[in-house]
Parts: sequence; structure tokens; C-alpha cells
Amino acid sequence: METDCLEIVNLWNTRINSHSVVAPVFFEIEELAVFDSFVISHVSRSANGPTHLWAQRTCNASVTESWISETPSFLVSSLMATFI
Repeated sequence: METDCLEIVNLWNTRINSHSVVAPVFFEIEELAVFDSFVISHVSRSANGPTHLWAQRTCNASVTESWISETPSFLVSSLMATFI
């Protein structure tokens, strides 16, 4: 997984000795994971643009939205910029 939150990456990497409030969530991820390995990596916010936009949209949404076979219009330009 990639995130632009360095604090989350550091907490994940030190989770064994962590007393953070997110430690129980990390332990649950480990218990439920069906992966051979799971890594959280730090990326710059500019590399994480579409995800950041999606998170902002979710935090400000008053209704539930879903997109099955189309890209949401608010993400199109950000996604295009990522691939250029």
C-alpha cells in the first residue's frame, strides 16, 4: 500500500512495540491478511494525487456514491496527469 502519510508508514514499521491508537488496527490487518507480505510505502502527495482527491471527496460527501464501470469525473484530470 502507498500513502503520503509518513507517520502511518513509521507506525506500521514499528507496530510491534507501538502503543499508538492505530496499533489494534494494524494487528487486525495482520490477522486478516491473506497476502504473503504487506508493505506500506511512503510516496509524495503529488504521486498520490488521485487518492488524496478521493479521500477529500469522501470526507465531504453527504451521500454515498459508487462507480462501477466509469471513472468519476472529479478524478479524470488527476488520473490523466499521473500517466503523463
